[in-house]
Amino acid sequence: MIRVTSRNKDEAEGGRPGVSTEMTPQQIQYAATKVMENSMSKSAWRALDLLFVGGIMNVDQIGLTARTLRRYAAKRIVDRYAVAPSFVSEQLDNYGLTVDDGQLYTLGPVGTYIAEMRHGVKPPSGYLSYTLERVLHDVVVNEIVLRIAAEAKAHGWQIVWASKYESTIFRDDVPILEPDAFIRLERDGDDVRAFLIEYHNEERRTRAIQKVRQYERAWESDLWQEPWEVESFPPLLAVFRKEIVGEGYLDGIKESAPVDVAYYGRALSSVLADGGLADWFHINTKKKGNVFPWYLGE
Repeated sequence: MIRVTSRNKDEAEGGRPGVSTEMTPQQIQYAATKVMENSMSKSAWRALDLLFVGGIMNVDQIGLTARTLRRYAAKRIVDRYAVAPSFVSEQLDNYGLTVDDGQLYTLGPVGTYIAEMRHGVKPPSGYLSYTLERVLHDVVVNEIVLRIAAEAKAHGWQIVWASKYESTIFRDDVPILEPDAFIRLERDGDDVRAFLIEYHNEERRTRAIQKVRQYERAWESDLWQEPWEVESFPPLLAVFRKEIVGEGYLDGIKESAPVDVAYYGRALSSVLADGGLADWFHINTKKKGNVFPWYLGE
């Protein structure tokens, strides 16, 4: 988990991007050693930590200049996702997310080696072979988390963000729940609030129904306290592009009733709007309400 402190010619328009040149394990280790010996700046470590938990981000989210990221790409600390930035920006604009630079970056082999040494857990990988739609799912999840982090900081809270691998719940080495994101808000050491996040890009209700089943089974398992470092099962914040997904959560709750997890929903367009983190729909009770402490007067 990390504590969030603040934010060419061979490119194709769509489809699957090409994969960067392979490095041998010896080359990766040597290059990583050189990078760490030369010392990375505080902002560079923050960027590496963000990509460790978020997997893939645009330039605005990473918080380094495009020039710096190109220099890091040359050292294979990061790798560029080889889809034209203009096309990425166009697609994100369709989601309601406007960015200054659509270039996407993920950890390169050298950055992956350093991140695993730093955190003791392998970071998410495989993005260079993913379709753009799959990649943009994670970019949107990261945007949601970063917006929560910015609001939390403004109200005196800190946010701890777990990577997918860190937040996955296992039973006998088999994953039973893989949230899109797990975050923990902290203030003054003792005041802690945790949340789970799921983002839905699909236009059907079946995945939402399945998610309710998975979350209820996970609650019953009692396997979540240790990896999430919480005593109570966190509420789920479900964000979706299409209203039918919210209907799927209603169906899932009805099917699994009585349920033990608190489910909240919000349209992506409203989350990305100004003040978009207030007034969530409590799906269990079919009533609107706030979930974050600064909106609850705490």
